[in-house]
Parts: sequence; C-alpha cells; structure tokens
Amino acid sequence: MTDIIIILIVAVLMILAARGASKHFKGEGSCCQSSSPATSVAVKKLDNATSTLRLTVNGMHCQHCEDRVRKALDSIEGAAVSSISRNAGLVILSCNRELSRDLLEKVIETEGYSLVKVESI
Repeated sequence: MTDIIIILIVAVLMILAARGASKHFKGEGSCCQSSSPATSVAVKKLDNATSTLRLTVNGMHCQHCEDRVRKALDSIEGAAVSSISRNAGLVILSCNRELSRDLLEKVIETEGYSLVKVESI
C-alpha cells in the first residue's frame, strides 16, 4: 500500500513539473525574473551596416529570453539584432560601428545570460 501511495505522489509531481516546463518553453512561465507572459519586441532596423557579428549566448530558454537579449542588444547605438535562436544559442548582430567584446558581454550579462563567443562573419 505504501508503494502505491509513493508512486502516485511521484506521478503527480512529474505531471506538475511537465506542465511548468511546457509553460516555460512557450514563454508563458515566470522565468527570467518576470511574471508576465512574453510579448512581441519590435525589430530594430539598421541602415548602413558595415559588419556582422555572430554571438554565442548561453542561458536562453524561451521566447521571453530571446526578447530580453534582443532588447538589450538593440539598445546599443549602432547595433541591431538580425536574427536570434534560443535553440542554437546564437545571435546575429548587424553593426555600423565597432563594438567591443567587453561592451557586448556587459549588456548580455546584465540581463542574466552569458556571452561565450563573438565571431565576425
């Protein structure tokens, strides 16, 4: 009888965990220090881009994470996110001025993510 009760408790906990994970990966959870659902972030356009960088970023798990990284990088003068993929951990950044790794790292780490690599493409 005790074994059945333990199995039922474990099953209920697993169901609750799966529901929470599902919400998290849809961007509906309270991840990333926010209790609000993910919202659409305006895409910034950059005229006269002179270079493109590929950034490897760790820690993005959902749409809300992508939106936070996009908004942070788009706040840099002379930079605009061209594309972003939480699954690949990649951000393609168009630039019309030179950006230091230190600046990119500071902006990304301020949002709670880590910059692993910066490549010019």
